[in-house]
Amino acid sequence: MGREVALDFQRIGMHFNFAPDVDINNNPKNPVIGIRSFGDNKYNVTQKAKAYMDGMVDGGILASIKHFPGHGDTDVDSHYDLPQLPFDKKRLDTLELYPFKELIKAGAPAVMVAHMNIPSLDDTPNMPSSISKKVVTDLLRNELGFKGLTVTDAMDMKGVKKFFPNGEADVQAIIAGHDLLEVSENSKRAIDLIVKAIEEGRITQADIDARVKRVLAAKLWLGLDKYQATVQQNLYHDLHRASAVQLIDELSDAAITALNSTEKLKSFKKDLPTAIINIGITANQTFQNELASALTNETQYFITDSTSKEDIKRLTKEIKKNKQFIIAVHDTRLRPRPTMVLNKDVQGLMKKFAKKSILTLFTNAYAVDGFEASKKAKTICWPIKMMLSCRKRQ
Repeated sequence: MGREVALDFQRIGMHFNFAPDVDINNNPKNPVIGIRSFGDNKYNVTQKAKAYMDGMVDGGILASIKHFPGHGDTDVDSHYDLPQLPFDKKRLDTLELYPFKELIKAGAPAVMVAHMNIPSLDDTPNMPSSISKKVVTDLLRNELGFKGLTVTDAMDMKGVKKFFPNGEADVQAIIAGHDLLEVSENSKRAIDLIVKAIEEGRITQADIDARVKRVLAAKLWLGLDKYQATVQQNLYHDLHRASAVQLIDELSDAAITALNSTEKLKSFKKDLPTAIINIGITANQTFQNELASALTNETQYFITDSTSKEDIKRLTKEIKKNKQFIIAVHDTRLRPRPTMVLNKDVQGLMKKFAKKSILTLFTNAYAVDGFEASKKAKTICWPIKMMLSCRKRQ
């Protein structure tokens, strides 16, 4: 996967991917990490993140492991506020920091530092880890021995600018030891304030020179001293090359997960009258079209939170006429969260058919606990591709 991503980056003239995410998502209610992580097992996270990182680096691009020192056990989204990590240094060292330590030893080119308040690492009130010298220089550089590029998480996030507004966070990030600032809220202001901080002696010119040398060394490794313009001809075709399409298919197939049992999958018949109960959308998508072409007698039903109680009653009667049932829950949010709220009437309809249905989820995997239907369904499937592939794999 990393190598294919690198090919895409190289083709469109990009050189730095802020990935992989090496957070250990051991808080299922985490509002910002969730399915961005490789899971809640530190060894699994490390193994998969290393493979992804190595593939990108082998492909000639920079990879940045994130979100140092570990954003997996937070209940606040740092885009909107400053999360606090209340754990002691021993806990952080044995869990959150484990993937970072291993991947730094394996040659990680860059590390992105998160906006979190971690009193056990820096007890300065309301100090985000991203702009803490104790975190960036003392821990990451000196204690862990990291020699590559350091980069902040996005500097327009409220997790960092809430207590350090008006560009002060940008200055503090350089003082902390960073080489790169991601998405300053105001880049011109940041440059002016950093220059002023140098003139005032808050930042030394020698420190700036050392950061510049690291950035230039990275650019040299990337070959950017020999500029080549990106060729736009055949760009779409090159990005949709056969190897990429094949890998997407393989990853999709491998990601299909069935919970509880496979009973409903094994007994599913393509010629029986089948109700496709679509929750959260109002018209066919790829999944519905795939089922329509694979089944000989299916009917699509569409229910959203705005569907009236009377319409839900009417649809319930119609749905009952079928012999097989698939409930497909769709989350149309740009970034699906670990919770998905559905009103009680929609939940009631799902619950009524759950025991007879294959429940398929097109949403964050952690949201399953929020559906009453999931407690009754005999088979729950994350389709990724189409649900019938799940049956094929049994």
